Amino acid sequence: MKATLLSIALLSSLCSAEPERAYSPFFPRLEKKVLDEIQLQAQAEAKAESSEERVTFIDDCSKYTDCGSCASASSLFVPCRWCPKFDDVSCHQVGSLSNSCESDEQIVEPDQCPPLAAVRKPTIILPGLIGSNLEAAAHRQAQQALARLLDELRLFTVWISGYEIAPEFYKCMFDNIELNYDAATESVTNNPGVEVQAPSYGASVDAVECLVPDSSKLCGMTSNWNHFIKAMQAKGYVVGKDLFSAPFDFRMGEKQFMKEDWPKLKALVEEVYDLNNGTPVAFVSISYGGPFGGAFLTDFVDEAWKAKYIDSFVSLSGVFNGAPMVAHQLISGMPAYGLSWIDEVALRDAMRSWPAFPWLLPTYVPDDPNDEGGDRIIMYTDVHNYTLSELPELLEAAGATAAADIKRKQKIAPVGDPGVKVHCWFTEDMPTEWGYYQAMENITAPPGILYGVGDGTADKSSLNRCENWSNVEVRKFSNVSHSAYLGREDILDDVVALLAQ
Repeated sequence: MKATLLSIALLSSLCSAEPERAYSPFFPRLEKKVLDEIQLQAQAEAKAESSEERVTFIDDCSKYTDCGSCASASSLFVPCRWCPKFDDVSCHQVGSLSNSCESDEQIVEPDQCPPLAAVRKPTIILPGLIGSNLEAAAHRQAQQALARLLDELRLFTVWISGYEIAPEFYKCMFDNIELNYDAATESVTNNPGVEVQAPSYGASVDAVECLVPDSSKLCGMTSNWNHFIKAMQAKGYVVGKDLFSAPFDFRMGEKQFMKEDWPKLKALVEEVYDLNNGTPVAFVSISYGGPFGGAFLTDFVDEAWKAKYIDSFVSLSGVFNGAPMVAHQLISGMPAYGLSWIDEVALRDAMRSWPAFPWLLPTYVPDDPNDEGGDRIIMYTDVHNYTLSELPELLEAAGATAAADIKRKQKIAPVGDPGVKVHCWFTEDMPTEWGYYQAMENITAPPGILYGVGDGTADKSSLNRCENWSNVEVRKFSNVSHSAYLGREDILDDVVALLAQ
């Protein structure tokens, strides 16, 4: 409990002195149970701190990540138990409260286990928007009593911790992850005294496993790549040997990726290739990871490099030409996905400073063979109907001047053929925002919405840009929403089957 209270006090002391500037990025729906769990976690810490009698349980089973190793091991002279259920896929000691399998569902004999994959393609996870945990270091003037603790507690999880999204405390977090755009240099910087980074790069999956890593329960409630990681480990994959992740600062866009993230990704691919005796590497991505990985392959590396180092690219709901919903967000703002205490105008204003969102606006690409709609109208008004190529002018009219400038100067439209084997899986039969209408004098007010089809987030003409690529396997799903792919056992089984054979 001392650590919890100290963390909250320290973070509060490092906030800007302008509490009205509360900013919020994209966040998936987290209902009341998340806040309840935060409170329960704090209570549990307090109980543990005050307890005079503590019992330490030695769990030697949880370290095993595949069925055969688990069923061959024991803890305290009792055989370990493997639970193969989708929401578990873990090794447990007898009596473990986290074991979700009934006794007749548990595997305790090695010969009951499915065989490990004989061939395992080295794999790198490319997460989507808000799909990487972010750490921050804040050097602002702290309260005097806490100043001496800055070095010891310099880095903290800013995206995302349960405490960080709590009412009032979220204002501190959004102040810490705000960006400032310089049109002259086309660069962005954090607020003065703040540093933000994506941790656990490469030989770790800690930053992509779940969205809220505060506790095992919160992690389970906000699962990100956790199910995929466990499914890969169950086939014999080992994190740091043939399973890696490339978390990145999802606030950024093409120019920052070109300078920072893509050089790191290129070096990681080469390292993984060498570590696995010259075996080409596979990418697996979702959503924003699609254009992140696709543009890396089209605009950062050459054909000879791809032929040597890349095996394939698995894209789940890849937003290769963004999403109209981003225009809605940047112009008028949208609710914060169930977090009713967060100001949606502040949410909008925060995103206007992030290069990611202009890059995720739909782009008219005249020479794209799979562009079905052309330079279509995205916003109808009583003064002018704005097409895709006029999105910078629309953003300026709405006051989003930084986003307008970033969009106008965009160089890369990530719709091109990556030049490798691609497995492009998406949904295109769900109602999805496609266009808008509003009176010009009320342009920043909530607009009328015109619906097309897509996956509920991205429209069909973004998701299907891969269909005409030269070496692509397209698979379409029905009624699987944009972010649901990582929670579908049948889909993940098929992804793993592509990689582990």
